[in-house]
Amino acid sequence: MTLWFLARAAGFVALLSASLTVALGAAGSSARRDGRIVAHLVHRSAAVVTLAMLALHGVLLVTDHFVDVTMSGALVPFTAGYRGVALGLGTLALYGFLVVALTGALRGRLAASSRAASAWRTVHVAAYAAWVLALAHGVLAGTDTVRGWALALYGASAFVVSVAALGRIVNEVRHRRSPLVRTRRLAAFTDAGVR
Repeated sequence: MTLWFLARAAGFVALLSASLTVALGAAGSSARRDGRIVAHLVHRSAAVVTLAMLALHGVLLVTDHFVDVTMSGALVPFTAGYRGVALGLGTLALYGFLVVALTGALRGRLAASSRAASAWRTVHVAAYAAWVLALAHGVLAGTDTVRGWALALYGASAFVVSVAALGRIVNEVRHRRSPLVRTRRLAAFTDAGVR
């Protein structure tokens, strides 16, 4: 039973650190330069904690015999004997976070060209989808979901990520409407048309 409790705890810590990671990723681009550096550092550190807790969560679930989760059931989406759909969502979330982490680690190399940087951003936005899948996994697979403290953790995670994502969207809209950005776009468009 000890492994089962540890697996659940690792899952909750993974969700909380993933929520922090996603929220800081969303808020980091709008922070001042000094704040952005600190936010980026904490963002990357929280991402490492998330991946470590996800690995621990998976290993403990496969090792424990309280539920029927095999290695293939944990790694192949929707094939687990225990709550297959819910575990499949968790597996997809894991793969999403791994892709985002890999592209995050390669960001310096990908930023060499504007096209690669754009591709990086597109892939990195998948963190939002992976986070939603992780939250759904927790709610649907979690045996603690009906407890007040678990609902509070899910709600707080959803609130923090939603507020950060909304702030990111608002900043993006403001940025695009700024006179300087409009002038730069117009100049780029005009230069392209002259050639």
